[in-house]
Amino acid sequence: MSKKLKGKVKEVWESKIKQKPSENKHISYSQLSSFATCQRQWYLTYVKNLAPYQPSIHAVFGTAMHETIQTWLETMYHGKVKDAMDMNLDQLLYDKMISSYKTTKVLNSHQHFSTPEELNQFWIDGKHILNYLKKKRGTYFSSKTMMLAGVETLLYQNLRPGVQFKGFIDLVFYHPTVDRWTIMDIKTSTSGWRDEAKKDTKKIAQILLYKKFFAEQFDIDIEKIDVEYFILKRRVPKDAEYPAMERRVQTFTPPSGKIKIGQAVSLMENFVQTAVDMEGNYIEKEYPTNPSKWGCNFCAFKEMRICPDAVL
Repeated sequence: MSKKLKGKVKEVWESKIKQKPSENKHISYSQLSSFATCQRQWYLTYVKNLAPYQPSIHAVFGTAMHETIQTWLETMYHGKVKDAMDMNLDQLLYDKMISSYKTTKVLNSHQHFSTPEELNQFWIDGKHILNYLKKKRGTYFSSKTMMLAGVETLLYQNLRPGVQFKGFIDLVFYHPTVDRWTIMDIKTSTSGWRDEAKKDTKKIAQILLYKKFFAEQFDIDIEKIDVEYFILKRRVPKDAEYPAMERRVQTFTPPSGKIKIGQAVSLMENFVQTAVDMEGNYIEKEYPTNPSKWGCNFCAFKEMRICPDAVL
């Protein structure tokens, strides 16, 4: 591999310790997703700050699993493979879950939001995932053909003066033999993504925006960047109809060409133009609702009776 490419991998890796938080208005994918789902929901959440804090064992597990896998891979690629394979990932996951739970409990006014039995079941599910990953390490994380270039790589890109997109890429890999990059987003799921999730343009927009902004931030040819969702399944059927259903990992590579990226950018541009003024402040106005049985079912404002259009 040329010195230039080695330097680019090093640049991506070291960016996490060189970048400083921007003072500009930050626009995240979470905001975009909320806005695209229901503009009134976004307004009440991000402008009025009326959304109650909603702790979740799923979020605790997701955070812990991300951190465990990232620590494992960093040891593997920037240390020794043997040390990574000797790691007690079960204990590491347990420690991460307890830490995440305690932090979330503090944010929840020191109130418990789960039970020891539920926490233990999620931990057991996580152990199955980690055991599967260790057995299949070479399938997903080759130490011979892949270089770990980024963990929680921070993206800051201008949308317009005073307004920036902010995001974190879970994992970035470089493949020197083919001169390509992979942006990987880790997702935890009960039983994997179905077709509806794979076709959800709002969900897929996240990694498409990451691809665009990663290319711009590090001056990398966007045509050399692949994207992948790395979906970890807590549950798999014992007597699956197809072998693939028994895998603890589901990989999904959505279309990420110019048209799809353009659609994701259009979502972001519409959000910025509609909700952010030229000084970078959120616009105070009456935002429309988008009531639906599915959308309203997961909206806190339905229970609070704040939204008159909510589907009960």
